[in-house]
Amino acid sequence: MVRVDWRFLKQAETVDEALACVVADERTLKVWLGDALASRGLDRSVVIRRSRLNQTFAYQIFAGARRPSRDKLIQLAFGIGLSVDETSELLERGGVSALRHSCRRDVVVAFCLERGLDVDTCDDMLWDHHEQTLVQADA
Repeated sequence: MVRVDWRFLKQAETVDEALACVVADERTLKVWLGDALASRGLDRSVVIRRSRLNQTFAYQIFAGARRPSRDKLIQLAFGIGLSVDETSELLERGGVSALRHSCRRDVVVAFCLERGLDVDTCDDMLWDHHEQTLVQADA
């Protein structure tokens, strides 16, 4: 889990001083995803194939036309090849909870992300540990 360092608040006398210490990143999920792909030189079609998402649904996510579930965002994280911290940021930008070390399923997902495994391997590990898989039959 990403720990936020709030120590700057102790030195701030006013809210304006506290705000001056912050570099705000208020990119939308759509913009953040576009930047993540661009920084890695990835094509959407490759990411969609790797993520095992329905192509139409995935393009709607990239266009900002659909709000994906937590599992669909995790699938995208595998498709892009995100780190655990980046995946947590993706999840939060998507309006869902970040990966939690107190959740068995999230630990399996994080383990797979950290090792650069693919979504199918992650699903196998989730299944082996009696956890809900990411890729559903209708996906």
